[in-house]
Amino acid sequence: MTSTNRTLNRILLLALGLVAITVGVVIGAGVLTPVRDAVQQYVTLPGRVTVPDTAMWVIATVCAVVVVLALVVVCTRGGGGTSVAVRERTGTDQVTVNVALVRDVIEHELRGVRDVVSTKVDTYLVKKDRAARIRVHVRRGGDAVTVLDAVDHAVTTLDRTLGRPVPVLVHLAGGTRNAPARTTRVQ
Repeated sequence: MTSTNRTLNRILLLALGLVAITVGVVIGAGVLTPVRDAVQQYVTLPGRVTVPDTAMWVIATVCAVVVVLALVVVCTRGGGGTSVAVRERTGTDQVTVNVALVRDVIEHELRGVRDVVSTKVDTYLVKKDRAARIRVHVRRGGDAVTVLDAVDHAVTTLDRTLGRPVPVLVHLAGGTRNAPARTTRVQ
């Protein structure tokens, strides 16, 4: 539910990681004798490198810009995940409902459904509105229609409990990792 592209994030992390490794090896080869000896087998390194003062300022400026951009990206990430499911304000009064209540209502309503292995509920801020994401892990070979009907009933119960409708994204997941799960478990 975040607005960033996962593939683009992975490519950016890979590129930054390769740059960091390269810079680390170059700095290590210039400072540490064991690193220099290990790298000289593959790359010919000059004995001494002279860098003009203006180039050092350019390098320092580029490094500062990269650090600032990295901090901006880190501080603006997160996609709005929140622990508050509903917040109502009336005058000076305020009522806040935690995601734990939403989680408890959904789990209670889905507890008796045979094909549901587990559920997970998260809440997010989406364009200044709060929305819930319900992940339901369905048993392999389970009846998705029955599970969807049960989730719809659980969401209706949640809306009645909260006294207002909450936008919900339902994600059904299933497959081989849920195959070993059984209907009854002893804990």
